[in-house]
Amino acid sequence: MLPPLPAALVRRLIYPAYRAIKREGLLADLAELESMERLPLERLEEIQALRLRETLAEAYRYVPYYRDAMDRAGLRPENVHGPEDLAALPFLTKEIIRAESGRLVTTNPARKGYRSSTGGSTGEPLYFFNDHSAGPGRRANTIRTYRWAGIDIGDRQAILWGFALGRPMADRISASIKNYFNNIMPLSTFDMSEEEMSRQAARLRRFRPAYIVSYPSAISLLADFCERTGAAACQPNAVVTSGEMLFPHQREIIERVFGSEVFNRYGSREFANVAMECGRHAGLHLFIDLYCAEIVGEDGRPCAEGETGELVITDFSNLFMPFIRYRTGDLAVRTSRRCPCGRGHPLIEKIEGRTFDVIVTPSGKKVGGFFWTWLSRAVPGIHRFQIVQESPGGIVFRIVPGKGWEDGHRKTLAAKIAENCGEDFTVDFEIVEDIPLTRSGKSRFILSRL
Repeated sequence: MLPPLPAALVRRLIYPAYRAIKREGLLADLAELESMERLPLERLEEIQALRLRETLAEAYRYVPYYRDAMDRAGLRPENVHGPEDLAALPFLTKEIIRAESGRLVTTNPARKGYRSSTGGSTGEPLYFFNDHSAGPGRRANTIRTYRWAGIDIGDRQAILWGFALGRPMADRISASIKNYFNNIMPLSTFDMSEEEMSRQAARLRRFRPAYIVSYPSAISLLADFCERTGAAACQPNAVVTSGEMLFPHQREIIERVFGSEVFNRYGSREFANVAMECGRHAGLHLFIDLYCAEIVGEDGRPCAEGETGELVITDFSNLFMPFIRYRTGDLAVRTSRRCPCGRGHPLIEKIEGRTFDVIVTPSGKKVGGFFWTWLSRAVPGIHRFQIVQESPGGIVFRIVPGKGWEDGHRKTLAAKIAENCGEDFTVDFEIVEDIPLTRSGKSRFILSRL
């Protein structure tokens, strides 16, 4: 394996030269994004409103689906001054994208797109189109998020992610070259066996990354492995978690084992990065210079302060296949608090998981992920777990046992579940050797099939 390149060489020479060859305005986009960080919220909202009107105007002119939707709603782009004015438009859902994909694509010949897809966490992948011109701005925003964590272009980066399997040899060679000149070491989450985690820990020690980017479940699993087995863990400056909900116990073990501050980032395959923690960890800053975010309840109305609702995103960068009022399926908590860091970007309190990562009791009560992760630590010996719900009447509690597990713990767990979910809520325990990862290499703690 070739030795990593000096970070300064990548940052000052290789990366700028590569972007110049690509004829991208990424570094200019980055400078613009960072120039707006300290603007007051009111000014950022003005910028957001302008970009929202521009997005709606182009969608109305070139995208048949949105032209019809705005005509039916009696909405004119020039009359939109903020998220509240979008209420007349219908939500965009995955079902609508599948049914109306042709009418959601621009007729503007100047725009170029490419096909992409989500990982299909609900069991059915979503195929859509991205805008080629969105790439530099999104990548610039990613660099902005890293700089918030105290890391920069050229710093050694390890990525523990669900990398695609079976790629053509040419693609793998191309990716290897790019990774080398960007000081990136990729590690796959598709195999998190004890043997593979031993190899991953060794590779990380040799590489000595400045930061690690990972799913929370994967990096916390690796941290647990290092702690249990005594394997030495690398000590990066920061760990950036994304792609899944970050639970408090995961943050705790990652910071303890790797000796690194954890920065939680929220994004999706459809949009890239939408929100990020700063060093104050007071919530996640929403990038309202790039997106319009609403948090709505089950009735579609805006949530009140402290209320959990679904994130609805309007993206300003994808004008090839615009996402306007897209229901993400992700749950978040609204707050009007301001971050003491001084950045103008508003906060969301926290990400609560997915709409389908909620367990429903016979009475209609909804029990989110925090209860189940807390419960998994209420007794010793639960190495990994998964909650599966087929009907509102109860769940299957799958457990991969670890050191300290006893069959008598089932009674304790059942009592705590009954206390929270009701005496008529049934629990079947399954002791298993392993819990399969999703197709994208993630770990699903909660699997609701309702």
